[in-house]
Amino acid sequence: MMNHGKCPDNHVMPIVCPPEYRFHDEYMPREVPVIHPIVNVNRHHYVDIPRHYYPETTEDVMGAPVVPRGGFGPEFGGGYGPEFGRRGRSRWF
Repeated sequence: MMNHGKCPDNHVMPIVCPPEYRFHDEYMPREVPVIHPIVNVNRHHYVDIPRHYYPETTEDVMGAPVVPRGGFGPEFGGGYGPEFGRRGRSRWF
């Protein structure tokens, strides 16, 4: 009987396959900085609001000449006339 390989007597030489890998993954946290820049912008807006001005002027103008009439007033005697001291509306206005 022929002896194949180095196996004794009636034994068959084993076939060895390439290894199979079995992975057992472990995950460990590792912080990675992620930067989010923020820009604060102060915006200034002009809003037109009307502001009213009322400038005043004074003018001196000559009026119509006044002609004195006799009868009433302290220069003519007898006080200020018959309507002096009357309350309410006068008859001329």
